[in-house]
Amino acid sequence: MTMQKTIKVDKQHVEKRVDDWKKRVSVLFSTIELWLMESDFYIKRGSKLKMYEELMSEFKIRATDIETADIYKDNKIVLTIKPKGLWIVGANGRIDLLSTKGNYTLVDFAEQFEPPQWKLFNSDKKNGVTFTKQLFFQLLAK
Repeated sequence: MTMQKTIKVDKQHVEKRVDDWKKRVSVLFSTIELWLMESDFYIKRGSKLKMYEELMSEFKIRATDIETADIYKDNKIVLTIKPKGLWIVGANGRIDLLSTKGNYTLVDFAEQFEPPQWKLFNSDKKNGVTFTKQLFFQLLAK
């Protein structure tokens, strides 16, 4: 019989989760930046979004800013990357990928404070696939 670890959700825990989320988003953007170095595309960190989720409110934690990013080709935005939310049922955060050719969702299936395990979902939201450089370029090529 395995014992499930009980996590105490208090103000410090929520603050730590928010900091971790902001770091994971930033690392994802840095990874994409590296992927794009040898391509016709480039990334610009975009305007920041306000992050103020239910648990932040519950523990009286101030709203914070979280980065967005845009992918460009020939000075035109081809993809916008927007963190959607940290507290997602069955996951460790969600990011929306928005383009004129279709919208996708990136979901992190890692345990809390573990390295991200990003999976990409298309509009049917059924079968996520591991988010890789190759997959990212397939999205950009659409």
